[in-house]
Amino acid sequence: MAVLFSAVTLTADNNQVEFLAAGIPRDADDLEGWTAYENFMDELDSEQEVSVHVEAYLYGEGETFKATPEEVAYFKMRADADEEFLHDHCDNIEDADFTIQWSPDELYGVELEL
Repeated sequence: MAVLFSAVTLTADNNQVEFLAAGIPRDADDLEGWTAYENFMDELDSEQEVSVHVEAYLYGEGETFKATPEEVAYFKMRADADEEFLHDHCDNIEDADFTIQWSPDELYGVELEL
């Protein structure tokens, strides 16, 4: 069994956060629910573009399954203990980049109706 997860980097102005997430995020909807994403977006106080860089990894071999939140937590623990974990024990299968337009008048890219 191969488990699919990604290392995600969010950048806006001089702020940056890195975290792991399940699957391969391709837009803001795929990041909703991840605490690091939610906290980063909550800290933004002006209209701006958030750059997202995704590095997708497989851990293991065989049929591919999207990582569960528990598996993502396990991989984070492993990566925290060994800074070469992703490079030495996982296969980088894809990199992706996209942007999120953020505005204080919107909630994570969805316009608020008042």
